[in-house]
Amino acid sequence: MSTSKSVKVLSIDGGGIRGIIPAVILDKLRACLERELWQSFDLIAGTSTGGIIALGIGTGCKGGQPYSPAELLNFYVENGPAIFKKNLLTTLRELCAPKYSPAALEAALAASFQGAKFSSALTPLLISSYDLEGQIPFFFKSHRIAANPSFDWELIHVARATSAAPTYFPPLHLTRGQDDFALVDGGVYVNNPSMAAYAEARALYPDADHFVVVSVGTGDRQDHIRYSAAKKWGLLGWATKIVPVFMDSVSEAVDYELKTVPGCTYYRLQASNLISSAAEMDNVSPQNLAALQSIASNYVASISDSGLLARICAELSEGRGSNMPGVGLPRSAK
Repeated sequence: MSTSKSVKVLSIDGGGIRGIIPAVILDKLRACLERELWQSFDLIAGTSTGGIIALGIGTGCKGGQPYSPAELLNFYVENGPAIFKKNLLTTLRELCAPKYSPAALEAALAASFQGAKFSSALTPLLISSYDLEGQIPFFFKSHRIAANPSFDWELIHVARATSAAPTYFPPLHLTRGQDDFALVDGGVYVNNPSMAAYAEARALYPDADHFVVVSVGTGDRQDHIRYSAAKKWGLLGWATKIVPVFMDSVSEAVDYELKTVPGCTYYRLQASNLISSAAEMDNVSPQNLAALQSIASNYVASISDSGLLARICAELSEGRGSNMPGVGLPRSAK
């Protein structure tokens, strides 16, 4: 298939500490392509932990350069235990307040993004959040900045908003002029942001006749909820189950939808069969950090052996389609 007119889209799921998995997968993809990922994609989208990764690989946040996926893997391994630090009061705290203080997360983001702003984006970025004030989806779009500089947020604020998972962290209070926002994790509606990314790419590149979407997940949970248990649940019973049910169902619906879209080649990179401990968003034990890396490495080996990785790299080999004849420059989006 010719890629001379194709627009390439990268989408990265949410999943807390399980961001280790896409970091490992993307490190292999970068090595296969032999260039930075932003040079291969016309749009990079992310939700929650995937939003943090998207900002890391898609902006000049490290002294004008992006982070490599391997460096972002280190971000999770080194900062995860502090971000998701538990103590004897954690169980009691989460009954009436966010499970974790955002202080460690904000400190890690501040150290990593070094005051960089959204205008340092190297390719168009789409980062999801949800506004509780307006009860509407809220997308951070780097390509809006040229027309309206007030959208040039600090990266730490974008990252904090997209990763403000309900029950785990408090919302982020953000203002823009007279506008007032209470932002939470975009995973409440687009944990797999691939469909939103595809729609945005269609708006940005209206002359393109083909789209390649590479969607990287944080691992497929293998929860099995039996009727005999669920039929008895009320608010307390559903409290620990409803978030993963929502997140997984949204992601799987997107998979179904994008596989049927004409003019779109959809690749879903998703490690399967996460054991119960690895499926948790906040399990930062040394054993689990190692297990997540092992799961990702085994998955990377499987897609290398099957030829899937090579097929994806072939689709992406010519780089960003927007730099080629037949595909227009990005249009500003609402």
